[in-house]
Amino acid sequence: MKQALIINVTRMGDLIQTGPLLSRLREEWPDVAIDLVVDRSFAPTASLLTGLRQVITYDFTRLLDECRTQSKSLVTLMQETTAWAAPLRAARYDRIVNLTFNRQTGLLASYIGAPDLRGIIAGPDGGPIVQNPWLSYFTDLHRHRRFNRFNLVDLYAMGGSSHGAFSSMSIAIPGDGRAWADQFLQSQGRTVRQWIAIQAGASDVMKAWRPEYFGQTMARLSRHSDVGFVMIGTAAEADAIQLAMTTYRDSGGVAPMLDASGRTTLNQLVGLLSRCQLLLTNDTGPMHLAVGVGTPVIDLSVGHVDHHETGPYGPGHWVIQPDLACSPCGFDQICAHHACKDRIIPEEVAMLCLHALGRAPFPVWSPGARVYQSSADADGLGAFILRAGHVDAEVAWYAEFWRRFWYEDFTGRPSQVMSNLEPAPDRDGAMAWMREAGQPLRVLEQRARHIATLTRRRPIPASMLQREQALLRQEREKLLPRMMAHSATGPATVAMIRDIHNDGASELAILADQHVKAYRRWQQRIARVRTVLSDAPAQVERQPRSLPMVESTAAG
Repeated sequence: MKQALIINVTRMGDLIQTGPLLSRLREEWPDVAIDLVVDRSFAPTASLLTGLRQVITYDFTRLLDECRTQSKSLVTLMQETTAWAAPLRAARYDRIVNLTFNRQTGLLASYIGAPDLRGIIAGPDGGPIVQNPWLSYFTDLHRHRRFNRFNLVDLYAMGGSSHGAFSSMSIAIPGDGRAWADQFLQSQGRTVRQWIAIQAGASDVMKAWRPEYFGQTMARLSRHSDVGFVMIGTAAEADAIQLAMTTYRDSGGVAPMLDASGRTTLNQLVGLLSRCQLLLTNDTGPMHLAVGVGTPVIDLSVGHVDHHETGPYGPGHWVIQPDLACSPCGFDQICAHHACKDRIIPEEVAMLCLHALGRAPFPVWSPGARVYQSSADADGLGAFILRAGHVDAEVAWYAEFWRRFWYEDFTGRPSQVMSNLEPAPDRDGAMAWMREAGQPLRVLEQRARHIATLTRRRPIPASMLQREQALLRQEREKLLPRMMAHSATGPATVAMIRDIHNDGASELAILADQHVKAYRRWQQRIARVRTVLSDAPAQVERQPRSLPMVESTAAG
């Protein structure tokens, strides 16, 4: 029997999003026993997942706090953690998938040990390195977000297992939670045919639509008979929820409205979401719970949230995203205006809610927003189809291109998703740039090869080696800004930077060989991009875009 261990200790939503990974592991290994390590506070969430042998908890929050404050010595912390992890080490897992990207869990994964380690692990010097191309991609996608079309759910599933059939997110609905929800909804004393759950708050105000807009949307919906609203959220979101409710009443809302915010256990919240016909929400953990119980979601993707990364997974959901040059903004940005939130118009959101409930046609949209419908694509991955609004032509073309490119690069399989039938909008300029970059790329690989040769001389010519390394760095740093600036070369350059710095070598010669491979792979990827861009549209239509693979990065 195969055994797999998953380490995921950060957020509720991340845990729910591991469901398809569990399915993929069972597809790969039908007899697999899967254990899950979580922070103690997330044990109730983990219990909602199906297909686990056991959930193993530890107080990682305390551990990280003590590491940060140095309230205990590192030796003491290591002794405590290794004592707790000793039974896991003795279990002799076949695979460990670490989905928590920090140094502490990397040390834990390496200590427990397995023949197949994926995600963050500890390098020879104790520093973190990333095993598996899908999970390496995840750590760096912030550097090319506008071209990313992989949902976190699929990065988990593909990185922790492999390609396979599409699997929707699914969680168990506790019986006590369902019974509580039925009683709670009946307490308002009026017949409501369609309940709409409303999540007006969020853990981060940056990713929350304005609460008063939620209230205005609800008031607009309340003009339709048999509709009712259920406010959900935590006690910490009370101010936003109260403002939404006050605005609803002041705007003439007449439909029943129940306030369950701050009053539900996790089981009760899951039961409540399962009894609602729709959830209107910011990007939150409850959004993923709703997806897991099969309730349609309308996700308001504002601030630094990008629905391509964390939006509702699988068919049956909708996303509204502002059409603004700075949207989505970077994770480290502080916005002074939050103008993206004003691009989404409450009345139009209300009409999409009615459409999702089967009570109205798809609405006409103002120019300030994009609307996406969630789906599953031909490769069995989650996807979003643009139904209204505009996307920059170059961004749209390269997003589709890099989606296919990385799927084929990481899996070694041809993508079944249709390739672009039109040439890249910037093809001539991109081709000219890649021709220009060809020689510098070859020089970098040649220098890396020469350095690898020098590391094998005895004695090692230290001064010559240092000089050659300095020249290589100088030439690389001169080339990198231009490579990063072009849509045709930027994402492959990000991957090269990860390859260069993500080494687990303990010997100089082995490290040099790894760098040679990184530069060669970079050059091969750029050559492949150039081949695709040079194809005429007619050629693209006649033949698949599956080109010879570069040196394999597929996860074993």
